[in-house]
Amino acid sequence: MRTVISSVLIFALVLGGAGVVWASDQADIPVTLRIPQMIIMKLDATELVFKEVDFDYLLGAANLTRVGVIASKKRAVSATIRANIPYTLFVSAPEEYFLGVSGGELHISQLKWRLSDPADANMWESITLERVPVQSGQPGTMKVPFDFQLTAYWENPAQTYRGEILLTVIPDEF
Repeated sequence: MRTVISSVLIFALVLGGAGVVWASDQADIPVTLRIPQMIIMKLDATELVFKEVDFDYLLGAANLTRVGVIASKKRAVSATIRANIPYTLFVSAPEEYFLGVSGGELHISQLKWRLSDPADANMWESITLERVPVQSGQPGTMKVPFDFQLTAYWENPAQTYRGEILLTVIPDEF
C-alpha cells in the first residue's frame, strides 16, 4: 500500500510539475520605427479681400499716387507651418491675371507681398507666376505673417476681380 501511495504521489508531482515553466532569463524584442517626412501648413484666413474702404485715401490708410491708389492690408494672412524636416515656403500665382466679373483684368504684379514687421518697410515684392522663396524653416513650428498691397491703376475698371495666390511648402534637401 505504501508503494501505491508513493507511486501516486510521485505521479501527481510529475504531472503538476510539467505545467510549471521556470523563466530565469529575459526575451529582447527588436523595435524599428520609421517616421515619415511630415509638413502641415494652416492658414488663418480663407481668402484675401480688398474692400472699397481699403482704398479710402482721405480718411483711411490708402495712398493716392499719380498712377492710382495703393491699398495695404497688414497681417492679412498668417501661415503656420509644422514640420519634422527643413523646408522652404514659397509664394506665387497660378494665373497671370485676376479676372473681373464684368470683364477686365488686373495683372498679378499689381498685388505685392512682404513679411509683416519687416526691417525695411519698403521691401514689397510683386506676386509672380514663378515661385519666390519667402522663408526657410527648421523642424518645429513657425508662424509666417504676410502683409499685402494692391495698386489699383486709374485704367482698372471699377468692379470685383477674382484670382488666387499660392503658398507652397517644399522640403529642403537634407
